[in-house]
Amino acid sequence: MAYEHHRETDPSGLTLIVEAEDHPLNPREEYEHLGQMVCWHGRYRLGDKHDWSEPGEFRQYLKSSKGAIMLPVYLYDHSGLALSTTPFHCPWDSGQIGMIWMSRKTALDAFSRNGKRVTPKLRLQAEEALRAEVREYHQFLSGDVWHVRVENEEGDILDSCSGFYGSDYAVDEGRAMLAALAPEERARKAEAFAELIESEQPDLTPVWLGEEAR
Repeated sequence: MAYEHHRETDPSGLTLIVEAEDHPLNPREEYEHLGQMVCWHGRYRLGDKHDWSEPGEFRQYLKSSKGAIMLPVYLYDHSGLALSTTPFHCPWDSGQIGMIWMSRKTALDAFSRNGKRVTPKLRLQAEEALRAEVREYHQFLSGDVWHVRVENEEGDILDSCSGFYGSDYAVDEGRAMLAALAPEERARKAEAFAELIESEQPDLTPVWLGEEAR
């Protein structure tokens, strides 16, 4: 049974449930990204597939790629894996394992209107995009991937979605899903209540008037 991270019930009676994803997809394999994450590790295959045999060869390639934007990638390996673009405080179980980078052309195509110059603002945008990719991969490695569903009071699933990276994001998206479904559920209950009242309304025609009065 999947770990349940969050549950809340709307006044309409609908319930939001956020559970851990049983089989999360590796975002580096399933989705397109602006950056390439190039890593080396003796025990784990991390990041994206690449053909550089060792870090020195990769650094030489970056030197020839004028204008490339890059950030270091650090791994913390202790009771699970964690990734970051900044060093971890523990020097024994952590260290740099590679880089994440994008070419000048990729940065210009993604963030520039005229596509001519890598400005300081554009560089900051590109670096934040690379950090976001590392955070996403960290969430995958640490099991921070979630399945969201909304159920009615009978336990019927009205809507569901998988693959939310980050618990806060999953709860926010789930609440948006809940808010979208709640008005329809309230309207359904109001209609059902009206039908119930109509079906149980007694016949008030006096018996003594006979059938003709009916």
